[in-house]
Amino acid sequence: MRVLILTMLMAFFATTVHAGDIDVVDQRYIDQLTRGGNTSIKQAAKSIYNTGESDTEVLDVAAEVLLQRYAKAGNSDIDTLAWVCRALGNSGNSRYSSALSEVANSEAHKKLRKYAKKALKQVGESDKKQYTKGSVNLTAMRNSGQQSSQAKAKKAKPAPAKRTGTAGLDVIVAGMSMQEVYDLVGQPSATTTHQTGKAWIPFNFGAKDLARTLLLYKGQGRVVCSHDGYSSTSRVLEVIIDPEETGYP
Repeated sequence: MRVLILTMLMAFFATTVHAGDIDVVDQRYIDQLTRGGNTSIKQAAKSIYNTGESDTEVLDVAAEVLLQRYAKAGNSDIDTLAWVCRALGNSGNSRYSSALSEVANSEAHKKLRKYAKKALKQVGESDKKQYTKGSVNLTAMRNSGQQSSQAKAKKAKPAPAKRTGTAGLDVIVAGMSMQEVYDLVGQPSATTTHQTGKAWIPFNFGAKDLARTLLLYKGQGRVVCSHDGYSSTSRVLEVIIDPEETGYP
């Protein structure tokens, strides 16, 4: 009897710890996916793809968004959902093969089906437990977040005009966008930008790494961001933790 009780208690605590084990980055992705429009969902999907996010709690939300929206997707939704497919595919997790297969074999837009097929090849097929539509309640998550935000707004003092993050550089990983860094950590002490040699290469297809921007955080370190001319997006290339960072270029 004691062994049975101990086993049940261990299972309970394990579940409890797992439920609260979402870090600030994962929570940001979940908020973007559940509460955002096309722009926020696409930004989240791109970051999940570029950072190699593998947490199933985040990917399950992405899969649910895809399954709920693909059948009625309009022209403005296709690119967003294609990025969601890419994010799921890049995880390499066969848990999402059933969801991707459903989209790939549907009557959805041909571009969306194409990316779903590519993603399906990446995750492969297996007997692994599959994600099924409805496993994540997006409405409940969205309302929960709104209620939480409203409750905080009533208690909190007026927010300053300039939003700053509260996380440290340790949560930043390669592949995040520069805007994510600002949202998570706040504005840097200083920035400096310089062109790279690739800016002068005529056959630099995709206009990759044309310039780099250093985000200097006094007492924390610096973040090196690479600018992609094709997408006009700067993403994290390297994070250098340095408590002795002066914050001056």
